[in-house]
Amino acid sequence: MLRVSGYLLGSSLILLAACNRADDQATADVAAAAAPATLAGTWRVEGVTIEKASGKTRQISGTVILAGEGGKYHSTFDLDTTFATEGGPTHADVIGEGEVNLDGRSISGTSRTQILIAGAPNVDPGFAYVPRTVGTRIVSSTTGMLAEDGTISLEIESEPAAGETYAATRTTLKGSFAAPLRTPSEP
Repeated sequence: MLRVSGYLLGSSLILLAACNRADDQATADVAAAAAPATLAGTWRVEGVTIEKASGKTRQISGTVILAGEGGKYHSTFDLDTTFATEGGPTHADVIGEGEVNLDGRSISGTSRTQILIAGAPNVDPGFAYVPRTVGTRIVSSTTGMLAEDGTISLEIESEPAAGETYAATRTTLKGSFAAPLRTPSEP
């Protein structure tokens, strides 16, 4: 009888500990869901750019890095696309920086962009010693959302900077979080 009582008491304690652990996990899950959203880190994005006047499209993908907190972020980005040139389509990098605001889950911001076009067919313009052309300066406004599942969706309206020539575009990007930012003390 003493063994049975000991067994029941031990089983009850284990069950109680498991329930408390489950309650602690549920409390942590609720706290994480209630925590303010953050964008800080590296994001992998992909989508399509559409020239507004002609309707021509091109695929675009790459990396966006966001640094900041409290709803205000500085962005840098390096995106890959194929750009139409007089010699035919060629690889191009879309690079730039900007400011991003996060209000709840709504994203808004502005950026300054340039296009680097490879001087050799089928070669990445970022590759060492490849001749490249620095394209038009572009200004963009961005709106978007940070979804509950942690993905982002962005709509980017781009126009030429003052004194530049560029066909206005609309870019739609979707992306997922790739990595948090490292602090200077981390390897």
